[in-house]
Amino acid sequence: MHNGILASLVAGALVAASAHAFAQDQAAIGEEVYEQHCQSCHGEKLRSAGAIPDLRELGENDRAKFDTMVMEGRGQMPAWQGIVSPQELDQLWAYVRSRAR
Repeated sequence: MHNGILASLVAGALVAASAHAFAQDQAAIGEEVYEQHCQSCHGEKLRSAGAIPDLRELGENDRAKFDTMVMEGRGQMPAWQGIVSPQELDQLWAYVRSRAR
């Protein structure tokens, strides 16, 4: 019985560690996508000069808003639909969330 509980705890820890590593990988790739497509307007490491919205202020519940802004554009920001893939959008979101305040 104790071995089963221990095995479950170890398996759970491994899954959690794997998920964390995956999120870190996604954020690292997202940083590259950000540098390629977003940095010129939104600033290095998401540090806006003030005229552009600070992406670090997006909360975890702002994913739909983020997706719409990126894919459809907003104000001066162009639409990235057809340029940024759905996978890159996920990676960008992971990067933004990794740097959230």
